[in-house]
Amino acid sequence: MDTTAAQDASAPTKPRKPIAGLFATVIIFVVAGLLLARMGFGEKTAPTPEFMPVTTDISTMSFQPGTPVVAVVTADWCSPCQELKRTTLSDTRVRDLLTANAQAVMIDGTDTEAAGSTLQQLGIRAFPSTVILRDGRPVAMLEGYASADKYLSWLDSQL
Repeated sequence: MDTTAAQDASAPTKPRKPIAGLFATVIIFVVAGLLLARMGFGEKTAPTPEFMPVTTDISTMSFQPGTPVVAVVTADWCSPCQELKRTTLSDTRVRDLLTANAQAVMIDGTDTEAAGSTLQQLGIRAFPSTVILRDGRPVAMLEGYASADKYLSWLDSQL
C-alpha cells in the first residue's frame, strides 16, 4: 500500500490569496487615481455661448415684452453643465432657434448663495436646468443634460 498518497491527502494545504481580491484592489486604486487626476487636471470650464449674457440675478436683466426667456442654469463645478455648454449649446441649430425665437440668458449658479434668489425664483432643483419664462414666470423646465436633438425637440414643443 502506498502511504505517500494517503499522507498527501491528509496534509494541511497552504491558504492561497485569491487573485480576484488582488485584482479588485488594483482596479479600485486605478479608478481612484483616474478620478483624482480628472479633478486636478481634468476638463476646464466650458466657454459660455457668445449669444447668452451671464448673470447670477435674473431680476437685473431687461427683456423684450412678449418674447419668451430661456434661462440656462449652470455651475462651474458641474460636469453635465460643462458638457451642455460644449455640445448642446454650441450646436448651431440650438443657437439659431434660441436667437430667432427667444431671449437666452445663462444663470451662473456656481455660487449658490449669490444666485440663491434667482435659483429659488426659477424653482431650480438640479444642475443644469433650462427654464422657459413667459411674462417673468417659469412655464417649463428641462432638468439635466440633453443632447442637441433632445434639447431642440423640447424647445420646439415649448416655444
